[in-house]
Amino acid sequence: MEINRDQHFHMYIRGIILIGFTMLLFKLIVNGDIINFIAPRMMPFIYFATGTFLLMGVIQIWRSGSKKVDDVHCDCGADHHVKGSSIKSILLYSLFIIPVVTGFMFSNNVLDSSVIEKRGIKYGSGLYTKPPSPEEAKALEQSDTSRAEEYLKNPDEYMENLDQEIAGVEGPPLEHPEGFEVQEPPAEYYDVLKEELLQKDKIVVEDDKYIPIMNIIDVNVDQFVGKELEIVGFIYREEDFTENQVVIARFGLSCCVADASIYGTLSTGEMTKDLENDQWVRAKGTISQITYNDWPLPYLQITELELIDQPKEPYIYEYY
Repeated sequence: MEINRDQHFHMYIRGIILIGFTMLLFKLIVNGDIINFIAPRMMPFIYFATGTFLLMGVIQIWRSGSKKVDDVHCDCGADHHVKGSSIKSILLYSLFIIPVVTGFMFSNNVLDSSVIEKRGIKYGSGLYTKPPSPEEAKALEQSDTSRAEEYLKNPDEYMENLDQEIAGVEGPPLEHPEGFEVQEPPAEYYDVLKEELLQKDKIVVEDDKYIPIMNIIDVNVDQFVGKELEIVGFIYREEDFTENQVVIARFGLSCCVADASIYGTLSTGEMTKDLENDQWVRAKGTISQITYNDWPLPYLQITELELIDQPKEPYIYEYY
């Protein structure tokens, strides 16, 4: 009898936890904050998870109040009783309860420039990659040199060691997991969009086309030099920038905030001197070209700058 009461209690706690996750997801969906964590194309999965958690939570709570032994035991021959001490159970359930409680207690924060300092930034389309530091370059050079010397001393032994290294590394899956679909733009999407942009004297970078527009401008910057550009983003500065230089940046999400990438447009203007990191602006200017760290990049010569509030949807996504 005591064992049954213990089993009922654990069912009840599990049901409460599931209902808690349901309420947290429901809260984020209703107030719109869910887009601060996932891309819109992932919303069907969130709706499914919310409904599933609710159903499972209700079933667990209902079973916890049942007096029928068959509602607690499935008669499969296995022992389903919870093992371990009460402290172990408390610690285990805390792993699920704490995220739910903190989700209700703390406000939702948007990624800012402090994240850029840790991850780095992708200028324009993201084709720009910051060159390695002198120390990193020297280390890479020494590594390549030592491998070359090792090969010259004993080619057969070197190739044997190389095969062992490769064999010890788990390769990428040849197929995507079931249900996973790679999102690709429709055929000729970029070609059509490029022609539309080339016909315009002023290009307004809309959020739903931010990534493809910046891709096109970055790859074909010479064809867009002299055109007007209007863009929205937050301010970010790197250490080697002049007082007039800023990056107008946005965070882009593919699936969720964990895989967020930072996209930025290198810009300059007299009105940017007093701006601080993370201030949101709407900038208008003329596209030019600059070489930054040996990479050709689009460069926005700002003519108009307006301070704005953070948009309701601060992140950008790929919409096709």
